[in-house]
Amino acid sequence: MSVDKKGFKYRVSNVLAWLGLGTVVLTIVSTLDIGAIGAALVFQCFLGVINYLMMGSFRLLPWRDIE
Repeated sequence: MSVDKKGFKYRVSNVLAWLGLGTVVLTIVSTLDIGAIGAALVFQCFLGVINYLMMGSFRLLPWRDIE
């Protein structure tokens, strides 16, 4: 599946992936509360599902290319 790397969906996918990863990293750095870390991971998985529905790739790591 070829993906247009200049398209709007690809850019939104990048933003969602970075938002999810940034939320998890900032939560882990700022607190050691297991509930908050779990909520951040659930949020990242939610964004991964949105990426999957939009692009066909469950993308949690922003630097991983979409096949």
